[in-house]
Amino acid sequence: MKPIHFLAVVIALAAFTGAARADDAKTYTNECAACHMAYPAQLMPARSWRAITAHLAQHFGEDASLDPATLAIITRYLDANAADARGGNRGAMRGLRGSDTPERITDMPFWRRIHRDLLRPGIGTGPGIRSAADCQRCHNGNGEGD
Repeated sequence: MKPIHFLAVVIALAAFTGAARADDAKTYTNECAACHMAYPAQLMPARSWRAITAHLAQHFGEDASLDPATLAIITRYLDANAADARGGNRGAMRGLRGSDTPERITDMPFWRRIHRDLLRPGIGTGPGIRSAADCQRCHNGNGEGD
């Protein structure tokens, strides 16, 4: 399998689906990737992204607050490109109950199936891996990982 550049995936999928303007994708990428990788919106449902953006002042232990205009752009992008959006990622939604609103991609059933090996004790947080959500560690786009 070819390596995946997640930033390229975010922008390409937004352009491919036509669901969000390129400016929205750029704003999402610039703001979120300022602190961590910009996870592809297609990996979680809109309700999860809305839950995450609802408390950015306490975003996984950090203050990631945004001005209302920027937050509106990012919310529009995430809603339009979420796994459950029209033309979204049905595979990412498989196994997720309608009552579940995970706020971590690593809590999505599809992620847990694909990355079982990272869930074993000592693996997902082993040497060189900050966390199981450190996607770029394996999916780095330079020929290593997949």
